[in-house]
Amino acid sequence: MPFGVLVIGPAGAGKTRFCAALQTYGDVQSRSIHVINLDPAAEDIPYRTDVDVREIVTVDDAMAELKFGPNGGLVYCMEYLLAHSEWLEEKLLAFAPEDTILFDCPGQLELYTHVPVMPRLVALMQRWDTRLCVAYMMDSVSLGEPSKFIAGALAGLSAMLQLPLPRLTVLSKTDLLAPDVLEEFLEIGSATTFLQTCDNRNTKFLKLTTVIANLLDDHSLLSYVPFSIHDEDSPSHVLTYADQLTQYTDEAEVRIPRDIEGEEEEDPDTAFKALMHHHR
Repeated sequence: MPFGVLVIGPAGAGKTRFCAALQTYGDVQSRSIHVINLDPAAEDIPYRTDVDVREIVTVDDAMAELKFGPNGGLVYCMEYLLAHSEWLEEKLLAFAPEDTILFDCPGQLELYTHVPVMPRLVALMQRWDTRLCVAYMMDSVSLGEPSKFIAGALAGLSAMLQLPLPRLTVLSKTDLLAPDVLEEFLEIGSATTFLQTCDNRNTKFLKLTTVIANLLDDHSLLSYVPFSIHDEDSPSHVLTYADQLTQYTDEAEVRIPRDIEGEEEEDPDTAFKALMHHHR
């Protein structure tokens, strides 16, 4: 059975770059990491697409032929994929049991909270014996504004409650944060306590915001993992969490690198930096 990470989150949260970075890390570490694009509205993709939903349906076609708007076109495309799920099943069957698959999903959170498309798709993939976890991408810049942080965390919680999968929350673009801000947030580990330490000058909704923060802490579904495409240790860090959630580590065999006579071993960190520079 392959192992999969469902990468979800709002548009602009860094899902595509995240997938590209993990694929590059797999190339350097000789680990088989594949990416499936499930976003029929995707345009510029910086990674190798092993499977692409745009082979069978695109948002542009749905909008042109059925006169849908962007949101309606996206919902139609995902329902079309669900109706033709045998196409995706055939693609998944081609992967080896030890492969890791990243599913780059659309950024419209309504697909997870308002319509049952993604939960039904997840149920099908589990039926096809694919071990899955979900990674919710959250822009770490929101830590600078309490209202944006609460909105992003609440959206992630709402989406995750609809997906019966083990989960983690990835704080993307952490290179844009001051190191002390990120370190303080990770040490606190509580939305309520974090809000109390913020400079919240808008006290009008402070009580409501605090109640919502308490709700987030009570559910304890959001485990924050920092990530930056400019940090060569980030992919390894995230994959460690994902592997535990999908039990990849329990199934993996010990692999001993083969020594090639006359060939010097390449430094993995140097190779990763070179590949990431190529992707930028």
